[in-house]
Amino acid sequence: MKKLLIVAALSAAFVSPAWACCGDGKQAAEGAEKAGDAVSKSVASAGDAVVSWIKYMDKTIEKGFARVAGEIQKQTAAMRSIQQGNVAVQSQLYMEKARADAQIRYELSPRACFESASASSAALATGETQRWQQALDSDFASRTLFTPNTTAAVAKAYDGHAENYCSEQDVELGRCARPATLQLQNADVRADATLGVSSYTPAQIAAARAFVNNVVNPVPTQNIPRGWEKTPQGRTFVAGQYIEQARASIAAHSLNSAIVARIPVKGLGDSAMLNRADISPLELMEAQVRGRFESKSWYKMIAGFSNENLLREVNKMYALKLQMDLDQYRQNERIEIILAAQLAIDVKADAERRAREARSSAMKAEQ
Repeated sequence: MKKLLIVAALSAAFVSPAWACCGDGKQAAEGAEKAGDAVSKSVASAGDAVVSWIKYMDKTIEKGFARVAGEIQKQTAAMRSIQQGNVAVQSQLYMEKARADAQIRYELSPRACFESASASSAALATGETQRWQQALDSDFASRTLFTPNTTAAVAKAYDGHAENYCSEQDVELGRCARPATLQLQNADVRADATLGVSSYTPAQIAAARAFVNNVVNPVPTQNIPRGWEKTPQGRTFVAGQYIEQARASIAAHSLNSAIVARIPVKGLGDSAMLNRADISPLELMEAQVRGRFESKSWYKMIAGFSNENLLREVNKMYALKLQMDLDQYRQNERIEIILAAQLAIDVKADAERRAREARSSAMKAEQ
């Protein structure tokens, strides 16, 4: 019973407004308008609140993102600075390494200037040596072909030895007029005194020239009187002189080549940056060899060389070897010519011997 009363009461409480709102007529319209207005205001109020909250959130987010963006920019700038500094340091280190590598790789050796000067001075030595060679060979030819008096030539050789080239024994025997300390040790008749040195003094040059004459043509053939060469006998005599000169010139040329290599060339030492102004071509060659093999500083120097400089030093030594090979080729050529001339003389002598024997046998057979 109590339950029914409560339900009835609740129904009356809820049904009456509803009927009043949902009914027909002016009263229903006013109720609906009021209800809609209330809902509209509530929705508007709620919308304003939502908009306000959205704006607040947007500002908050904007501020947060601004701080985040600022921090990101700071960190980015810092990282950029660090990165730029790292790149700069790495670039500097790379350039320093490249510079150091280039300095080691392309740095010239301490001997570069000396070797360049020596190489350029070789041309000066070659030209001067050729002039001396021609002069000595020409003087020898004149001795063979144009000696007017054999006795005078032999006397000159003897007097020259007694005055300039005598030894201590010669002084003791009274053959020398001057002290032996001022003279050469028989340089005109001793190969060791003439060829055992690398450079000549003016007196040694004269002694070396006399040595060549004593070896190749000590007693020159005297010329026949002027006009005799027009006769058959005279022409035969002159032809014999030509044959003698042709054969003797081979030996003289070889000896003179050894001599001119020891004659100092003016200014050659200066151009080669050596400690003496005038040196011989042979001394120039010895300086290149001894400056390596006999030099402790050279061994220390190449011990600190890079691979590139070691290769350069090897190439320089090969270039020096090429020059020495060329000199050796010319020397071997002279040796070959001497052997060929000796063979030709032996063949001619053998042919003449056979011809004499054949003529002798023929004469005996005829008799």
